[in-house]
Amino acid sequence: MKKKLIKLLICCIVIPGGLWAFIINFGSNLPERYEETTGLDIPMPEPREGYEIIYPEVIKTSNPNYTASFYYISKKRQVIYRYDADRYLELQGENCEGLIWYHDQAKNIHTRIDKVFFTRDRLPKFNYYNPGKDYIGIPTDDMSAIAFSIDSGKTFYVGNVTSFAAKPSEQVERFIGVDDSPLTLEFSDSDIKKGLGYFKNKITISGNTGNFILKNDVLFGETVFYERMGLNPRQFYHSLNGIDTKADINLYLKGKNMSEIQQFGSYWEIYYKPAYIERITGARNIKLEPYQGWDKIRCEIGAEK
Repeated sequence: MKKKLIKLLICCIVIPGGLWAFIINFGSNLPERYEETTGLDIPMPEPREGYEIIYPEVIKTSNPNYTASFYYISKKRQVIYRYDADRYLELQGENCEGLIWYHDQAKNIHTRIDKVFFTRDRLPKFNYYNPGKDYIGIPTDDMSAIAFSIDSGKTFYVGNVTSFAAKPSEQVERFIGVDDSPLTLEFSDSDIKKGLGYFKNKITISGNTGNFILKNDVLFGETVFYERMGLNPRQFYHSLNGIDTKADINLYLKGKNMSEIQQFGSYWEIYYKPAYIERITGARNIKLEPYQGWDKIRCEIGAEK
């Protein structure tokens, strides 16, 4: 009986304890591999007196190719654009680099757009108009991001231009953001899970949108904001070229860009509806008068206060 207890003690305590001690000792002698650490192990930036550290880009830690993107900005500001007597944009920062504030004095709206950091080369150089009141769109010069609001500037989201529609900013004549009446359009939908197969569905498209007017093209903001899907409002800009003939429609639906544009079955049919094409082509002829705002964003290095 005593021998059995001794064997049980050795099996349950002595052997596991010895293995644990060996693992700890062996592991402590392995070389440390700091090069594999990413994400939260990125050193934090040093604070600077009088400056705020901001992270306009999301820090992604699952991919070692992503790094923390941070900027120092001061409290200094300058007005860089006016829509009218009550609404204007301020740039917070120095040397024409920083974050943009949207102000509406009449409605007491003061919103800092933290998601897009504007460097000097990202401030748009093309003509910029925004007669819309609910829709406010503020593009970057390289079209990498368009800060936009559909609630009169209270909340801003970020839209972008699809890769196959993007053009150099030198080709942009002007950007215009407008409020327009909604359109209700029909498209082919499907719900295989519920056994409904394909059926005709209707969707109401918001008229609050922005358009890049180019010499031979219009990049139009997709104005369905996916609220019915429980997502934040989104806006993608697409090219007018290539949607006005059946051959080009088939190329879009079956060609190399299929994965980018065919997201919701035949939802893209709405872009080929005559009423929608008419609205997009009409963006070139939108009358700006009487428009009280500036024609371009203006920033002067050293003018911040």
